Amino acid sequence: MRFLCLHGLGTNPQILEAQIGLLRAQLPGTHEFVYLAGEVECDAAHGVSNIYPGPYLCYYDLPTVDQVADAHDLVLSFIEDEGPFDGVIGFSQGAALASSVMLRRAKDLSLEPLFQIAIFICASLPFDLDATPVVVQKSPNGRLKFLDAPVMDGGREISQSSAGAQSIIQEFHSLGYSGLLEDGMHVLRRFHPKMRPGINFNMGVPTVNIVGKKDGYLQQGLSLAELGGSRGTVTLEHGAGHEVPRDSLSTRKMTRVVQDAVEKVRFQC
Repeated sequence: MRFLCLHGLGTNPQILEAQIGLLRAQLPGTHEFVYLAGEVECDAAHGVSNIYPGPYLCYYDLPTVDQVADAHDLVLSFIEDEGPFDGVIGFSQGAALASSVMLRRAKDLSLEPLFQIAIFICASLPFDLDATPVVVQKSPNGRLKFLDAPVMDGGREISQSSAGAQSIIQEFHSLGYSGLLEDGMHVLRRFHPKMRPGINFNMGVPTVNIVGKKDGYLQQGLSLAELGGSRGTVTLEHGAGHEVPRDSLSTRKMTRVVQDAVEKVRFQC
């Protein structure tokens, strides 16, 4: 199988290649892995600069309409030029971007899925380009509010107990986005299995969701699994954090679930 590989925020293709190196080594040598670099330079992810050289890249450094739309275009253009790909592997932001592109495409029932299988590692939830953005209101002391519409249109503050608000606010504060936000900025909502009752959003293909027990994005990774395909979703939890574990037991488990999913796809084809 040919896999398109999308890296995390503050890393690059070479770092992702190293992160999944043990997994790749255990999989059959018949697979091909093709890496797509983000086009936005940013700070290195936590702990990365001590181990890997830059440049440190991402697909978007804020989830604005323009930045996420550019990221979608980057992926789709790469698939058109370098594809087709049988599957996609995404780590962190790479998983969010891949699933965002897949879910948006799945809204058009006349289109075939871009991939036969998706492997998401330590994913955050994907942003929805078609949803109405939320608007940032930033007070002089730096406190953030998120409004469901521009203030002049009578927008109200989004309840932080809602699924969408929790995932938006967690993203900004855990990654330090809050310092980059400006008053009046429009940021995208995320896809979430609880946000649109009665509407079935899923990717339509089997997904493997590898999540970390100690990862701050654990719940988002589990929610993404609910947006997987009706043809089969597998979730594997490892004991580490926001990383690809490198111990032998975790590597064997990841290899087994990925290869089992690949073989099921091949059998169904």
